[in-house]
Amino acid sequence: MSTLELIKDYIDRHVDNPPENLTLENRLDGIGLDSLAMLELMFEIEDKYNIRLPNDATKPETVGQLVELIEKFKPSAA
Repeated sequence: MSTLELIKDYIDRHVDNPPENLTLENRLDGIGLDSLAMLELMFEIEDKYNIRLPNDATKPETVGQLVELIEKFKPSAA
């Protein structure tokens, strides 16, 4: 499952926004991810890829920025 697919799956399960409309340009706050949902998504991603995202990482504003952040720390085989 790609990082974008993982995010779409989370959106489908937790946010009232059709994930098929999700693009890399979408703002995270515009698709219904409040700060709590964002934390939950980050924890789910960390568990899925067995990684730890740094607390001091720049907070992503768009889906594309979130994907880039995760890809930076994700093992290449995941």
